[in-house]
Amino acid sequence: MNLSEIPKRTRVKIMEITQPFLRTKLMEMGVVPGVEITLTLKAPFRGPIAFAYGNTQISIRFEDAAFIKVNPLAS
Repeated sequence: MNLSEIPKRTRVKIMEITQPFLRTKLMEMGVVPGVEITLTLKAPFRGPIAFAYGNTQISIRFEDAAFIKVNPLAS
């Protein structure tokens, strides 16, 4: 499942980031496979997606979220 398919306020675990440039940028910010994140914002009309982990919140393009493979966690 991709991050772009997840509903708002869902907690997920990152499994893989398939796009090399995006993977490098997110890894520099500490977003690596195994990190648990919470989807905090999904703008309408395929707008930006924001997610939080720890004390950090990151916003990415909807198109980039499709390259992030995740597994939903039990609530």
